[in-house]
Amino acid sequence: MNKMKILDLGAGALPLKANPEDEIITIDHDSRCSPTVLHDLCQFPYPFKDNEFDLIYASHILEHLKDLVKVMEELWRITKPNGRIIIKSPHFSSVHAWLSPDHKRVFSINSFDLFEKSDYWKSGGEHFGDCEYKVIKKELRYCRLPMVSPNPLKTFFAKLLNFLANKNPYLCERLWCYLVGGFSEIYLELEVIK
Repeated sequence: MNKMKILDLGAGALPLKANPEDEIITIDHDSRCSPTVLHDLCQFPYPFKDNEFDLIYASHILEHLKDLVKVMEELWRITKPNGRIIIKSPHFSSVHAWLSPDHKRVFSINSFDLFEKSDYWKSGGEHFGDCEYKVIKKELRYCRLPMVSPNPLKTFFAKLLNFLANKNPYLCERLWCYLVGGFSEIYLELEVIK
């Protein structure tokens, strides 16, 4: 496997753990987290070259940032063609969605479809940003894994709920999250199209 250069966006106190041969750069505004790069993610441009990263990991950070379109343009700029962006974020129905007073927005499973030009007409003719992505994977997560208990029965139950939720995400967002309870997070993988 080739060595990958990975950016952990807003890594915080729990940075990404990856293969030892990969190069992981962490970026955060909080010096207490000891990031590789100390930078406010609401300030543009980010201190990286064009096409620098193979993968950007954005776990529970995008909901904290003011200008999502500008952030997505910047991530597109610094990611290599056909590189990937992995996003984890609270779902709009999560009890944690507005827990932090610093959260600026929450997302649905389809929020990032509007960065896909190939989806232009399906999205009602809207496209945001001077960037293009292809949505490779999107999941509703009723329970965050591996955040659930080490109890195998609870882990099985969490995986079962996640599986059922993704059989029809639209129905789940319209009904299930109000009848059974909200989803903890969304998980997305985007491919950078250049």
